[in-house]
Amino acid sequence: MFHRFMVLSSVLAILFSPGRLPAQDTIFFFLGTSKSRPLAMGGAFMSIQDDLASTFYNPATYELYKRKQGRRLTLFVNPVAPVVAGVKNSDLFTGEGETIDDVLLSLGFLIKSVSLSLGDVEFGLLLGEPGLNLPSAFKDETPLRLTGFRQNHSHSLVGRIKLAEQVSVGAAASLLYGSAPSDPRRRIDEVAISYGVLLKPEKGLQVGVSFVNLPDTLQRFSSVVERLVDESVNLGISYRLLNTTLSVDVRNLGEEREVAVREFHLGVEHVILSHLALRAGWFNNDQGNQVYSWGIGLLDGNALVSRERQFAHRNFFLNYAFVYENNSFDDQKQHFLSLNLRL
Repeated sequence: MFHRFMVLSSVLAILFSPGRLPAQDTIFFFLGTSKSRPLAMGGAFMSIQDDLASTFYNPATYELYKRKQGRRLTLFVNPVAPVVAGVKNSDLFTGEGETIDDVLLSLGFLIKSVSLSLGDVEFGLLLGEPGLNLPSAFKDETPLRLTGFRQNHSHSLVGRIKLAEQVSVGAAASLLYGSAPSDPRRRIDEVAISYGVLLKPEKGLQVGVSFVNLPDTLQRFSSVVERLVDESVNLGISYRLLNTTLSVDVRNLGEEREVAVREFHLGVEHVILSHLALRAGWFNNDQGNQVYSWGIGLLDGNALVSRERQFAHRNFFLNYAFVYENNSFDDQKQHFLSLNLRL
Protein backbone atom coordinates (compact mmCIF):
# COMPACT_ATOMS: atom_id res chain seq x y z
CA MET A 1 0.00 0.00 0.00
CA PHE A 2 2.77 2.42 0.92
CA HIS A 3 4.66 1.69 -2.29
CA ARG A 4 1.52 2.50 -4.26
CA PHE A 5 1.20 5.83 -2.45
CA MET A 6 4.79 6.79 -3.26
CA VAL A 7 4.44 5.75 -6.90
CA LEU A 8 1.25 7.81 -7.15
CA SER A 9 3.08 10.82 -5.66
CA SER A 10 5.81 10.50 -8.27
CA VAL A 11 3.25 10.31 -11.08
CA LEU A 12 1.52 13.43 -9.79
CA ALA A 13 4.85 15.28 -9.74
CA ILE A 14 5.27 14.48 -13.43
CA LEU A 15 1.74 15.56 -14.22
CA PHE A 16 2.37 18.91 -12.53
CA SER A 17 5.43 19.60 -14.68
CA PRO A 18 5.65 22.90 -16.67
CA GLY A 19 2.92 23.32 -19.25
CA ARG A 20 0.34 21.15 -17.46
CA LEU A 21 -1.26 23.89 -15.38
CA PRO A 22 -2.81 27.23 -16.40
CA ALA A 23 -1.80 30.57 -14.85
CA GLN A 24 1.43 29.54 -13.19
CA ASP A 25 4.72 30.90 -11.91
CA THR A 26 7.56 28.39 -12.44
CA ILE A 27 10.97 28.91 -10.86
CA PHE A 28 14.07 26.71 -11.03
CA PHE A 29 16.82 26.49 -8.41
CA PHE A 30 19.25 24.12 -10.09
CA LEU A 31 22.62 25.56 -9.01
CA GLY A 32 24.10 25.53 -5.54
CA THR A 33 21.08 24.67 -3.43
CA SER A 34 21.33 22.06 -0.64
CA LYS A 35 17.66 22.09 0.34
CA SER A 36 16.09 19.70 -2.15
CA ARG A 37 15.64 16.85 0.33
CA PRO A 38 13.85 18.86 3.07
CA LEU A 39 11.71 20.76 0.57
CA ALA A 40 10.59 17.49 -1.03
CA MET A 41 9.45 16.37 2.44
CA GLY A 42 7.27 19.42 2.95
CA GLY A 43 9.94 21.12 5.04
CA ALA A 44 9.30 18.70 7.92
CA PHE A 45 13.01 18.49 8.69
CA MET A 46 13.66 19.76 12.21
CA SER A 47 14.41 16.26 13.53
CA ILE A 48 16.01 14.69 10.43
CA GLN A 49 19.77 14.11 10.48
CA ASP A 50 21.59 15.35 7.40
CA ASP A 51 24.73 17.19 6.40
CA LEU A 52 24.45 20.46 4.42
CA ALA A 53 20.65 20.88 4.66
CA SER A 54 20.75 20.68 8.47
CA THR A 55 22.54 24.03 8.55
CA PHE A 56 19.28 25.85 7.81
CA TYR A 57 16.69 23.79 9.69
CA ASN A 58 18.32 22.51 12.87
CA PRO A 59 22.12 22.69 13.33
CA ALA A 60 21.93 20.00 16.04
CA THR A 61 21.08 17.47 13.30
CA TYR A 62 24.29 18.27 11.38
CA GLU A 63 26.23 15.03 11.59
CA LEU A 64 28.51 13.31 9.13
CA TYR A 65 30.28 10.13 10.11
CA LYS A 66 28.76 7.11 11.81
CA ARG A 67 32.09 6.01 13.30
CA LYS A 68 34.02 8.62 15.23
CA GLN A 69 37.70 8.21 14.32
CA GLY A 70 39.96 11.19 15.00
CA ARG A 71 40.07 14.16 12.65
CA ARG A 72 38.44 14.04 9.23
CA LEU A 73 38.24 16.70 6.56
CA THR A 74 35.38 16.35 4.08
CA LEU A 75 34.74 18.38 0.93
CA PHE A 76 31.50 18.65 -1.00
CA VAL A 77 31.65 19.69 -4.65
CA ASN A 78 29.14 20.26 -7.45
CA PRO A 79 30.81 19.31 -10.77
CA VAL A 80 28.24 21.20 -12.86
CA ALA A 81 28.31 24.55 -11.00
CA PRO A 82 31.82 25.77 -11.95
CA VAL A 83 31.16 25.06 -15.64
CA VAL A 84 27.93 27.06 -15.65
CA ALA A 85 29.50 29.87 -13.61
CA GLY A 86 32.41 30.09 -16.04
CA VAL A 87 30.14 30.25 -19.09
CA LYS A 88 27.66 32.68 -17.50
CA ASN A 89 30.02 34.78 -15.36
CA SER A 90 28.66 38.01 -16.88
CA ASP A 91 25.19 37.08 -15.57
CA LEU A 92 26.57 36.11 -12.17
CA PHE A 93 28.47 39.32 -11.51
CA THR A 94 25.85 41.86 -12.54
CA GLY A 95 24.61 44.38 -9.99
CA GLU A 96 26.08 45.40 -6.66
CA GLY A 97 28.77 43.31 -4.93
CA GLU A 98 32.02 43.41 -3.00
CA THR A 99 35.41 41.76 -3.40
CA ILE A 100 35.44 39.49 -0.34
CA ASP A 101 31.98 38.12 -1.01
CA ASP A 102 32.70 37.66 -4.72
CA VAL A 103 35.71 35.52 -3.77
CA LEU A 104 33.57 33.39 -1.41
CA LEU A 105 30.82 33.16 -4.01
CA SER A 106 33.27 32.02 -6.69
CA LEU A 107 34.87 29.54 -4.29
CA GLY A 108 31.41 28.18 -3.51
CA PHE A 109 30.99 27.11 -7.12
CA LEU A 110 34.20 25.08 -6.87
CA ILE A 111 33.86 23.78 -3.30
CA LYS A 112 30.32 23.82 -1.94
CA SER A 113 31.26 22.96 1.64
CA VAL A 114 34.13 22.02 3.92
CA SER A 115 33.56 19.99 7.09
CA LEU A 116 35.90 19.14 9.94
CA SER A 117 34.97 16.17 12.12
CA LEU A 118 36.60 15.80 15.53
CA GLY A 119 34.90 12.80 17.07
CA ASP A 120 31.70 14.03 18.69
CA VAL A 121 32.30 17.60 17.50
CA GLU A 122 31.78 18.66 13.89
CA PHE A 123 32.06 21.97 12.06
CA GLY A 124 30.99 22.89 8.57
CA LEU A 125 31.43 25.87 6.25
CA LEU A 126 28.77 26.16 3.53
CA LEU A 127 29.38 28.62 0.69
CA GLY A 128 27.15 30.23 -1.90
CA GLU A 129 23.73 28.87 -0.94
CA PRO A 130 21.15 30.66 -3.14
CA GLY A 131 18.46 32.75 -1.48
CA LEU A 132 15.02 31.42 -2.41
CA ASN A 133 13.05 34.63 -1.82
CA LEU A 134 13.76 36.13 -5.23
CA PRO A 135 12.27 39.49 -6.33
CA SER A 136 10.13 39.32 -9.46
CA ALA A 137 12.92 40.93 -11.54
CA PHE A 138 14.99 37.74 -11.21
CA LYS A 139 12.23 35.18 -11.70
CA ASP A 140 12.19 33.36 -15.01
CA GLU A 141 11.87 29.80 -16.32
CA THR A 142 15.57 29.32 -17.06
CA PRO A 143 16.81 26.20 -15.18
CA LEU A 144 20.49 27.28 -14.99
CA ARG A 145 19.76 30.92 -14.12
CA LEU A 146 22.51 32.99 -12.45
CA THR A 147 20.98 36.47 -12.57
CA GLY A 148 20.17 37.62 -9.05
CA PHE A 149 22.50 35.06 -7.44
CA ARG A 150 24.99 37.78 -6.44
CA GLN A 151 22.24 39.75 -4.69
CA ASN A 152 20.50 36.75 -3.05
CA HIS A 153 22.64 34.12 -1.35
CA SER A 154 24.26 33.18 1.96
CA HIS A 155 27.42 31.72 3.53
CA SER A 156 27.05 29.69 6.74
CA LEU A 157 29.19 28.28 9.54
CA VAL A 158 27.65 25.43 11.55
CA GLY A 159 28.81 23.47 14.58
CA ARG A 160 27.38 20.46 16.43
CA ILE A 161 28.36 18.73 19.67
CA LYS A 162 27.16 15.29 20.68
CA LEU A 163 26.72 15.51 24.45
CA ALA A 164 25.49 11.94 24.86
CA GLU A 165 24.28 9.09 22.70
CA GLN A 166 20.76 10.57 22.79
CA VAL A 167 21.51 14.31 22.94
CA SER A 168 23.14 16.75 20.49
CA VAL A 169 23.23 20.54 20.39
CA GLY A 170 24.25 22.86 17.58
CA ALA A 171 24.44 26.43 16.35
CA ALA A 172 24.81 28.16 12.99
CA ALA A 173 25.68 31.69 11.88
CA SER A 174 24.85 32.81 8.34
CA LEU A 175 25.88 35.88 6.40
CA LEU A 176 22.81 36.75 4.35
CA TYR A 177 22.67 38.82 1.17
CA GLY A 178 19.27 39.92 -0.08
CA SER A 179 17.94 42.37 -2.65
CA ALA A 180 16.94 45.81 -1.42
CA PRO A 181 13.17 46.43 -1.79
CA SER A 182 13.75 49.64 -3.77
CA ASP A 183 16.26 48.13 -6.22
CA PRO A 184 16.72 44.35 -6.70
CA ARG A 185 20.31 44.79 -7.98
CA ARG A 186 21.30 46.62 -4.80
CA ARG A 187 21.73 44.34 -1.84
CA ILE A 188 21.55 44.24 1.93
CA ASP A 189 23.88 42.11 4.06
CA GLU A 190 23.04 40.92 7.57
CA VAL A 191 23.80 38.05 9.97
CA ALA A 192 21.32 35.35 11.05
CA ILE A 193 21.76 33.01 14.01
CA SER A 194 20.08 29.70 14.80
CA TYR A 195 20.34 27.16 17.62
CA GLY A 196 19.10 23.61 17.92
CA VAL A 197 18.70 20.50 20.05
CA LEU A 198 18.26 16.90 18.89
CA LEU A 199 16.95 14.17 21.21
CA LYS A 200 16.74 10.43 20.52
CA PRO A 201 14.42 8.98 23.20
CA GLU A 202 14.37 5.52 21.62
CA LYS A 203 15.52 3.70 18.52
CA GLY A 204 14.02 5.22 15.39
CA LEU A 205 12.41 8.15 17.24
CA GLN A 206 13.95 11.64 17.06
CA VAL A 207 12.82 15.00 18.42
CA GLY A 208 14.32 18.27 17.22
CA VAL A 209 13.87 21.84 18.44
CA SER A 210 15.34 24.94 16.80
CA PHE A 211 15.32 28.67 17.39
CA VAL A 212 15.79 31.05 14.46
CA ASN A 213 16.84 34.70 14.71
CA LEU A 214 16.70 36.60 11.41
CA PRO A 215 17.75 40.26 10.92
CA ASP A 216 15.00 42.87 10.75
CA THR A 217 15.95 44.01 7.24
CA LEU A 218 15.90 40.45 5.82
CA GLN A 219 13.10 38.82 7.79
CA ARG A 220 11.62 37.25 4.66
CA PHE A 221 14.91 35.66 3.54
CA SER A 222 13.85 32.18 4.75
CA SER A 223 10.12 32.61 5.30
CA VAL A 224 8.71 32.35 1.76
CA VAL A 225 9.94 28.87 0.81
CA GLU A 226 11.63 27.34 3.87
CA ARG A 227 8.88 28.79 6.14
CA LEU A 228 11.34 29.91 8.84
CA VAL A 229 10.41 33.18 10.52
CA ASP A 230 12.25 35.52 12.86
CA GLU A 231 12.43 34.69 16.58
CA SER A 232 10.47 31.48 16.21
CA VAL A 233 10.76 28.16 18.02
CA ASN A 234 10.19 25.15 15.78
CA LEU A 235 9.50 21.57 16.84
CA GLY A 236 9.96 18.41 14.80
CA ILE A 237 9.31 14.72 15.47
CA SER A 238 10.31 11.89 13.16
CA TYR A 239 10.17 8.12 13.29
CA ARG A 240 12.12 5.71 11.10
CA LEU A 241 11.03 2.12 10.66
CA LEU A 242 13.26 0.06 8.37
CA ASN A 243 13.51 2.10 5.14
CA THR A 244 10.64 4.51 5.81
CA THR A 245 10.83 7.81 7.69
CA LEU A 246 7.78 9.83 8.73
CA SER A 247 8.22 13.39 10.02
CA VAL A 248 6.03 16.16 11.47
CA ASP A 249 7.02 19.77 12.15
CA VAL A 250 5.17 22.46 14.06
CA ARG A 251 6.47 25.86 13.02
CA ASN A 252 6.39 29.28 14.68
CA LEU A 253 5.70 28.16 18.25
CA GLY A 254 7.39 31.21 19.73
CA GLU A 255 6.71 33.74 17.01
CA GLU A 256 6.38 37.21 18.56
CA ARG A 257 3.52 38.61 16.51
CA GLU A 258 0.07 39.60 17.70
CA VAL A 259 -1.39 36.72 15.73
CA ALA A 260 1.16 33.91 15.60
CA VAL A 261 0.42 31.50 12.78
CA ARG A 262 1.22 27.86 13.53
CA GLU A 263 2.08 25.66 10.58
CA PHE A 264 2.00 21.86 10.54
CA HIS A 265 4.37 20.26 8.04
CA LEU A 266 4.19 16.58 7.11
CA GLY A 267 6.84 14.59 5.26
CA VAL A 268 7.67 11.02 4.27
CA GLU A 269 10.70 9.33 2.74
CA HIS A 270 10.94 5.73 1.56
CA VAL A 271 14.17 4.17 0.31
CA ILE A 272 14.12 1.41 -2.31
CA LEU A 273 17.13 -0.84 -2.94
CA SER A 274 19.46 1.59 -1.13
CA HIS A 275 19.98 3.96 -4.09
CA LEU A 276 16.48 5.43 -4.67
CA ALA A 277 14.55 7.58 -2.20
CA LEU A 278 10.92 8.57 -2.86
CA ARG A 279 9.69 11.63 -0.92
CA ALA A 280 6.48 13.57 -0.45
CA GLY A 281 5.22 16.34 1.83
CA TRP A 282 2.40 18.75 2.61
CA PHE A 283 1.64 21.87 4.66
CA ASN A 284 -0.92 24.66 4.82
CA ASN A 285 0.83 28.05 4.83
CA ASP A 286 -0.16 31.22 6.67
CA GLN A 287 -2.13 32.48 3.65
CA GLY A 288 -4.30 29.39 3.83
CA ASN A 289 -2.82 27.87 0.66
CA GLN A 290 -2.18 24.17 0.32
CA VAL A 291 1.45 23.35 -0.54
CA TYR A 292 2.37 19.90 -1.88
CA SER A 293 5.81 18.52 -2.62
CA TRP A 294 7.39 15.46 -4.19
CA GLY A 295 10.96 14.44 -4.85
CA ILE A 296 13.58 11.77 -5.25
CA GLY A 297 17.12 11.02 -4.12
CA LEU A 298 19.55 9.00 -6.22
CA LEU A 299 22.80 7.15 -5.49
CA ASP A 300 23.51 6.73 -1.79
CA GLY A 301 27.19 7.43 -1.19
CA ASN A 302 27.22 5.19 1.90
CA ALA A 303 26.90 2.12 -0.32
CA LEU A 304 30.02 3.13 -2.26
CA VAL A 305 32.51 3.52 0.61
CA SER A 306 33.88 1.45 3.48
CA ARG A 307 32.11 1.33 6.85
CA GLU A 308 34.69 3.68 8.34
CA ARG A 309 33.71 6.37 5.81
CA GLN A 310 29.94 5.91 5.96
CA PHE A 311 27.80 8.83 7.13
CA ALA A 312 25.41 8.53 10.06
CA HIS A 313 22.58 9.13 7.57
CA ARG A 314 22.00 8.29 3.93
CA ASN A 315 24.03 10.49 1.60
CA PHE A 316 22.27 10.76 -1.75
CA PHE A 317 24.44 12.52 -4.31
CA LEU A 318 21.53 13.83 -6.39
CA ASN A 319 18.29 15.18 -4.92
CA TYR A 320 15.33 16.70 -6.71
CA ALA A 321 12.23 18.41 -5.30
CA PHE A 322 9.07 19.80 -6.86
CA VAL A 323 6.96 22.19 -4.74
CA TYR A 324 3.46 23.15 -5.84
CA GLU A 325 1.38 25.84 -4.14
CA ASN A 326 -2.26 26.22 -5.11
CA ASN A 327 -3.58 29.73 -4.45
CA SER A 328 -6.39 31.94 -5.71
CA PHE A 329 -4.20 33.99 -8.10
CA ASP A 330 -1.91 31.54 -9.85
CA ASP A 331 -0.16 28.23 -9.29
CA GLN A 332 3.34 28.57 -7.84
CA LYS A 333 5.62 25.79 -9.05
CA GLN A 334 9.23 25.49 -7.95
CA HIS A 335 11.89 22.97 -8.91
CA PHE A 336 15.02 22.31 -6.84
CA LEU A 337 18.04 20.20 -7.73
CA SER A 338 20.99 19.38 -5.47
CA LEU A 339 24.10 17.69 -6.83
CA ASN A 340 26.79 17.49 -4.17
CA LEU A 341 29.55 14.88 -4.25
CA ARG A 342 31.66 14.32 -1.16
CA LEU A 343 35.42 13.89 -1.33
